[in-house]
Amino acid sequence: MKLSLYFTQVTVIICLLAMGACSSTPDALSGNDLSHLSLRDKRMADKSVQVLSVPAEQVGVMLGKVETMRCQNTMFSDAPDEKTLLVDLKAEAYRLGANALANVVIQDDGVMSDGCWKMFKATANMLVVE
Repeated sequence: MKLSLYFTQVTVIICLLAMGACSSTPDALSGNDLSHLSLRDKRMADKSVQVLSVPAEQVGVMLGKVETMRCQNTMFSDAPDEKTLLVDLKAEAYRLGANALANVVIQDDGVMSDGCWKMFKATANMLVVE
């Protein structure tokens, strides 16, 4: 009787630990915190910041680099779209006063880190184009 109760308790503890291990980590990187921008600002950024196909050195005044990272939390969750990464870049560039992006590079780091199954990183040069 006492042995049966012990096995029941151990089984319950193992099940709880297994459920906790499968859940997403509370402090896992899940995307950029763009909460300082309103939805209107994000829409304005998407419309007003253009992505150029020419190198940054050929046009405008370069303000610097902008970078964003997005996380695919589990193997079964959807990977972030390229469009999502571009909107993140545009929103940050818009916030910093740029109206164009050039030399956009989007890469799949493919590394399990920071509570992520895969990490996606995008970088670009911010410009002011007349």
